[in-house]
Amino acid sequence: MNYTGITYDSRKVQPGDIFVAIPGAKQDGADFIPQAIANGAKLIVAEKEVPVPPGVEFKKVASARLALAELACEFYGYPSRKLKVIGITGTNGKTTTAYLICSILEKAGYKVGLIGTIDSNLTTPESSNLQRMLAEMVEQGVTHCVMEVSSHALAQERVHGIEFAVAVFTNLTHDHLDYHKNMDEYLKTKLKLFRQIAANGVAIINIDDPHGKDFVEAVQGEVITYGVTQAKHELRSTRQNEFDTKVTDIAVKPEMMMLKINSIELRTPLIGMYNVYNIAAAFQCGLALGISQRTIKEGIEALKNVPGRGERVNCGQPFAVIVDFAHSPDSLQKLLETYRPLTKGKLILVFGCPGERDRTKRPIMGRIAAELADYVIVTTDDPHYENPQGIIEEIVSGFSNDKCQMTNVKLRYEPIIDRKTAIEKALSLAKAGDTVLIAGRGHEKYQDFAGQRVAIDDREVVRERLNAINH
Repeated sequence: MNYTGITYDSRKVQPGDIFVAIPGAKQDGADFIPQAIANGAKLIVAEKEVPVPPGVEFKKVASARLALAELACEFYGYPSRKLKVIGITGTNGKTTTAYLICSILEKAGYKVGLIGTIDSNLTTPESSNLQRMLAEMVEQGVTHCVMEVSSHALAQERVHGIEFAVAVFTNLTHDHLDYHKNMDEYLKTKLKLFRQIAANGVAIINIDDPHGKDFVEAVQGEVITYGVTQAKHELRSTRQNEFDTKVTDIAVKPEMMMLKINSIELRTPLIGMYNVYNIAAAFQCGLALGISQRTIKEGIEALKNVPGRGERVNCGQPFAVIVDFAHSPDSLQKLLETYRPLTKGKLILVFGCPGERDRTKRPIMGRIAAELADYVIVTTDDPHYENPQGIIEEIVSGFSNDKCQMTNVKLRYEPIIDRKTAIEKALSLAKAGDTVLIAGRGHEKYQDFAGQRVAIDDREVVRERLNAINH
């Protein structure tokens, strides 16, 4: 390629670049072709005919996103072929599983790259950025790349052209239905990852998930399953004897969890059944990559925390404070179910839902909060251009008195739009033996209000408030 770079952002075009005009939900990249040309673009790629001046090439394509991915692969020299790429998809657990696999690989002596939610505005970057990042890893001597693969990325062809050595499926639950419209479409999108496995690659699938069978059947090559229920699954696993992991002796304590996999004892600060599944997935991935069980154990135990995932904030207070990314019905329920039996006093929850996203999950999450928490403060997440009060009202509409009576919980709640105030109120209510769960944003450091970014880190708000109280 006789071009200097490739981009879909006209503002970033440099002389000699390829500009790919991607049509979006709110803006059409074709509208910015004049700006791209003014900045020196040498080749324009678009889905519709556009006049260009002499000296500028033009190519019409059926799919600009597919073209961007294919051009980026070629421009950067197909870097995924020079790495072992591990892709992880699922509604929940992608980040923690990715961190666990990275820790295992590092213990095994490999140089590892990580692409995911915590280090990027997008869980999975756009294809041109993604291929550039992979190429940089190759230059730096990285041998393995662990990547979170979102459903949006799969739908938008961001990972097209990447050859995955390992593809991991964690679970599939209600989320992102504003984008995918229904669960069937969501499932079909997730399955796309398992059609991009390299010829000698392997799929690692949570067979306890109700959709696990769909993923097994979609894979043409090697399949390894994992689970916890010990149920017999009449599904193929091409290395079943070696990879038939048995998870036993699970004991969850407030700050530590013990379990055994294949009789190997593991101790980890990552607690809850959802983390048992994350650990089992990482364990299988380690085995698939030829790593010894002893090294896998060392890697799992070396990971002390994942930013914003069940992250405990301790400033000497007599109650527990946990900041978590849980932002779907399933993840919120599992978070509350984990800490309910570990809490001697009240379980206090602070959470909200983002604007301009799946509205159907708001009352569902409200109902879950009502069933499992003693006190709920409903606040903002990222309202975007939606009315924060309206979002809160949709969440609260899911509170069910009947459910509360069934679980012997006398629900108390209050709406507080300002998230910082909401967190501070929850901390002021907490007494010795209580647990405060702050859910939905985890590691994130900004909120979006009508396009304006407002700085807020839930963990820092907690620290500032607790330190002020202690002094």
